[in-house]
Amino acid sequence: MKQHLQDLTEIRSMMERSSRFISLSGLSGVFAGMFALVGAYIAYNRILEDNEGEYLNLLNNTPLLRFIVIDGIVVLTFSLISAFYFTARQAKRKGLKLWDKTSKRLLVNMGVPLIAGGFFCLILLQQAPHLIDSATLVFYGLALINASKYTYDDVKYLGYIEVVLGLACGLLNEWRIGLLFWSLGFGLLHIAYGIVMYKKYER
Repeated sequence: MKQHLQDLTEIRSMMERSSRFISLSGLSGVFAGMFALVGAYIAYNRILEDNEGEYLNLLNNTPLLRFIVIDGIVVLTFSLISAFYFTARQAKRKGLKLWDKTSKRLLVNMGVPLIAGGFFCLILLQQAPHLIDSATLVFYGLALINASKYTYDDVKYLGYIEVVLGLACGLLNEWRIGLLFWSLGFGLLHIAYGIVMYKKYER
């Protein structure tokens, strides 16, 4: 009887590995959150130095727009590098492949909402730049929810919170509050989520 239970446990573990990407590292979330907070802080100080009112009219302030875009690209680049490093390390530690059918499905399901959100933010840049903070949170949350079926279930709960934060952010037309919500969603929540994931699955 004991042997049968062990066999069933092993079969279940194999099925879990084949259907879900379980090499996602909590440390990547922690570092992504830290990079987001630093980027938000830098952007906040630059907006104050420039002109608060110009933030709502970014198209007429090319230097500020260029600075914010570069700031965002740098944050994204460092976040992706850390995510790849820690996830690859986690996969090696567990003896799993980093790139397989499951990871491809995860990237596709996460990528579609993110790409759509990126194009939507380009439209908002010309029509309603003050809603970009809200839109990035909402589409990122939807991407997490969409991709959660190929990784840990915990990811979808982070996605739900991101969507709610984004919607709440959209109700407020003030750049400081928008940046605060953005920092909370991409910064503090990522750090908290990463710590929980690390303690739950990696220790």
